[in-house]
Amino acid sequence: MSAVHSSGLGRWPQAVQWLLLLGGGIVLARGMELAHVPAALLLGPLIWGAALAMRGTTVRIGRLPHLFGQAIAGTLIANNLDPQVLTQTLDLWPVVMLFVVLTLVLACAVGLGAAKVSGLDREVTVWGFLPGMAGTMIALAHERGIDSRMVAFIQILRLLMVIGAMVTVGAVLVGPAVPHGAGASPPDLASTLWVLALCALGVAVARLLPMVPAGASLVPLFIGGALCVNGVNLASPHWLIAFGYLMLGAQVGLRFTPEMIRTGARALPMLVLAVVALLLLCGATGALLSVVAGVDLMSAMLATVPGSIDSIALIALSTGSDISFIMTLQTVRLFAVVLLGPPLARWILHLAQRMSRPGTG
Repeated sequence: MSAVHSSGLGRWPQAVQWLLLLGGGIVLARGMELAHVPAALLLGPLIWGAALAMRGTTVRIGRLPHLFGQAIAGTLIANNLDPQVLTQTLDLWPVVMLFVVLTLVLACAVGLGAAKVSGLDREVTVWGFLPGMAGTMIALAHERGIDSRMVAFIQILRLLMVIGAMVTVGAVLVGPAVPHGAGASPPDLASTLWVLALCALGVAVARLLPMVPAGASLVPLFIGGALCVNGVNLASPHWLIAFGYLMLGAQVGLRFTPEMIRTGARALPMLVLAVVALLLLCGATGALLSVVAGVDLMSAMLATVPGSIDSIALIALSTGSDISFIMTLQTVRLFAVVLLGPPLARWILHLAQRMSRPGTG
């Protein structure tokens, strides 16, 4: 640990490191926006944060600004929900549940396959591939006595690759990014105050009621959605959205440190192949969902892909995808992972152990 602190950017004053992180993240995000890259506000700080982390920076995004970023994402989703599409999606609840469970099963199966080809512990890889909020999965794994460092490595690797893949697919299928707030009411003082109030509520719930899954995002999403249906404008100024996603992107990027790379270096090539396999499988289920539910391919893929709800939301908005349809499936899956993920992982691991015993099957 001391080697990292005494080398590279770790030797620089903290204030200078913060200026470098925030200034570089803003500049890169803005440059990517001007180039019409999907989810530029998330991708720019993420890439910049990862680059600084690999150079030994010691600054980290605290829990409070990270929760605030999640809350901003929740209000952004709420302001773009379409009640009519939401109702039509909920009418398809058997299809929704089928594809939610299918994604969970595929993630666990790929986790088992990753253990076989990489030589890592089965339980570690299954938890690493469970599609939920990465922080929640890492915390749950730690509580169970599983190697949470390796679970964190797989979760962050999966998240980075999912974001990169979906941004690339969006650029190919949809083209240049859609400006945020296109076609929506413009932000004003009242809408900004509503957004800040919802963010404060979301952060408070996340801090005081940790048993609520993704409370920082989902509380503003649900309450904000109800307000929008009743005619309340929840448009956010661009600078506020940019700040929220700066916190989210930088937080993910900064976790990809040299220590983390060293932790999983030997298994990295096999884990990358496993993530690619999961993305291809989710792409295939997305194509099937597109046909079954009658939605466009990009929306169907974003609904099934195993990324975090806040990153998927920004990619959906910047590609002009059906945010209501996507968020319905992603939210249902988030609750399903928290409630069903641990028992499903245990059952699949038990089944795999039984099948691997000599003379079984």
